[in-house]
Amino acid sequence: MSSFGRSLSKEVPASPSPSSQSPARPGPPGRHYKARSISRASLDLSNSEHGAFLGQTNLDDLDDPPSSSSAYPPPSSAASLGRTASRRSRMPLGPKRLAFFLLAAVGLVWLLGPTQRRQDVTTYVNDKAGQVLDKTPWRRPGNLGLANDATDMPPPNSPGFVPPASSSSSSAQPGAVRERPPLHPDPLKTTRCDESSRLAKPHDAKGNVRPLVQYAVMIDAGSTGSRVHVYKFNYCSNAPELEDEYFNLVIGGLSNYGTQPSAAADSLRPLLQNALERVPKQLHGCTPIAVKATAGLRLLPGEQAQHVLDAVRTMLETEYPFPIADGRDSRGQRATKGVEIMEGKEEGVFAWITVNYLLNRIGNSQGHEAETAAVMDLGGGSTQIVFEPAFTTASQGMQPGEHVYQLKDFGARSFTLYQNSYLGYGLMQARQSVNSLAAFTYSLAHPNAVRTGSAHTAADAGPLDWSAMTPDNTRIPSPCFAAGKTKAGTITQPGRADRASVTFVGTEGGFAACRRLVEVMMDKDAVCSARPCSFAGVYQPSMMQTFRTAPIIALSYFYDRLQPFGLAPEFRIDQLAKLAEKVCAYQPDATAGRGAGEFSAEAQKELEDRPETCLDLTFMHGLLSLGYELDGDRKVSIAKKLGGTELGWCLGAQLAVLEEEGLLCKAPTPGAALSGGSPLLAPAA
Repeated sequence: MSSFGRSLSKEVPASPSPSSQSPARPGPPGRHYKARSISRASLDLSNSEHGAFLGQTNLDDLDDPPSSSSAYPPPSSAASLGRTASRRSRMPLGPKRLAFFLLAAVGLVWLLGPTQRRQDVTTYVNDKAGQVLDKTPWRRPGNLGLANDATDMPPPNSPGFVPPASSSSSSAQPGAVRERPPLHPDPLKTTRCDESSRLAKPHDAKGNVRPLVQYAVMIDAGSTGSRVHVYKFNYCSNAPELEDEYFNLVIGGLSNYGTQPSAAADSLRPLLQNALERVPKQLHGCTPIAVKATAGLRLLPGEQAQHVLDAVRTMLETEYPFPIADGRDSRGQRATKGVEIMEGKEEGVFAWITVNYLLNRIGNSQGHEAETAAVMDLGGGSTQIVFEPAFTTASQGMQPGEHVYQLKDFGARSFTLYQNSYLGYGLMQARQSVNSLAAFTYSLAHPNAVRTGSAHTAADAGPLDWSAMTPDNTRIPSPCFAAGKTKAGTITQPGRADRASVTFVGTEGGFAACRRLVEVMMDKDAVCSARPCSFAGVYQPSMMQTFRTAPIIALSYFYDRLQPFGLAPEFRIDQLAKLAEKVCAYQPDATAGRGAGEFSAEAQKELEDRPETCLDLTFMHGLLSLGYELDGDRKVSIAKKLGGTELGWCLGAQLAVLEEEGLLCKAPTPGAALSGGSPLLAPAA
């Protein structure tokens, strides 16, 4: 397999991507659904974990105008199971039906046919039944065949454990969530295959045979804490298949120890001990490790950040058996990417790899040419978007620049991606910007109303005392807060580095009034030097033209804010607008006609705890519809986990390490902690 590479390109060739078609989703009995155009992608993420997709809310309710009789039912796992079973019951011919017809045929022949014919038919039916069972995932007797049934598989070490067929999950249909194979009782083995069944043993780019089982360690050194991910993969085919992920964390990031580099390194020891215990001792020396720090270390002054990274590297090299996955630079020389401050753009790209790998759209051994999914990640200070645009002609290709990101020879394919991080457009920053705009416009219309201190009178024309503002003496009305609700918030002013804290009072302006503030904040009319532009003058290929049918997956705050309102696992842009209208019109007094009866208990709690929910949903709608110019019927899926794996950058970064590094081993050094030794040990290149 070729090595993994990434680079910024100045000339991007056209790379048309084939279209994928999604069948129309059947609805519940008694309801009629018209066929949906294949120009809009529909992604089934109902197998996701931890409550994200336990039920499918009836989103057609959002098409009704706001009224007291229109309710948002809470997600219901029972309803979801019922619908799933209903859909399966209408499948053309499943294994159960086939088995039923085969048994019926046997019975008829046995009763009516001659002896020789009975024997021939019985033998034929038994052979066919065996083939069907060999192709059907093993399930415990009595299982309904539902993908999210918790009784699918007994523990690997239980008496009832039966390994599944040796087919690889990478041969599953692209777009289907990867299902992990059951863990083997022996951590050095896999239930997917064994050495004798690996007919063509995969090799890395350097010609080394890939191990049957590969462990890898990734440490996410964030600003508030550090987290370890210990992954187990198998190489039953050319592409790695994820089998298990162990996760743990410690509170307190590396940036907390800016003046104490050795203490910063020591803070990772509990996580490294976890890794030593989770990885079989025999494989310690061939388990690559990487430590990726994010924004926290960038804030340290002077050389403090580099001193911390140097201390971490020295500790790993001298005291632990894991080889550091440093990768190579653009000239092919050994780099230092194994312990580094990760660039912001790589977070988005690695999250894109994670999502598309778990959806089996990249990194499968069959080389499926499936359309890749776009990933939108909404953080607190910035929002990222990564997608693979498809151009019909070479002249329509992407403009050169830092927004171009190339993945070379990743899973036998190369990808030219558009990526951008929109600084200042994360959810927390958007709140502050909209609040500041509300305060500014109010001060223009009512210059004396926001003046503070007893010296100010109606005739006072002096400058506004910015430093005197407090939540107690300054109240700003805002349509982006629930009517009658109050909450303290911060505002900024052009040309000032400090912030003021005031109290915002919700008005009855509703969604339309709040949207006007959001639209101004989006800066859609900024100068666009290279067309087309999304917003704030940033170049971005049109998603409606270059990304017409593939799915869009929204992460982080998209999920956190929309899931309580049942807008999962997917929604249309116009459905988000209707939800925002209802949320912005919410009043807890049921006599007002827009009270508690419209929302589930979880949604009501969200509205009571977060008076700014109207602002959050209106901004999300503005970002998708005005910023990215998605049509009202375009679908977006929200997710937190897929196939038991959290959606973030860590898995994608780890897959990139495996592709780029290949087999990486570290020779034991005197004093290495619990190094054990490995039959695969070889000097790291």
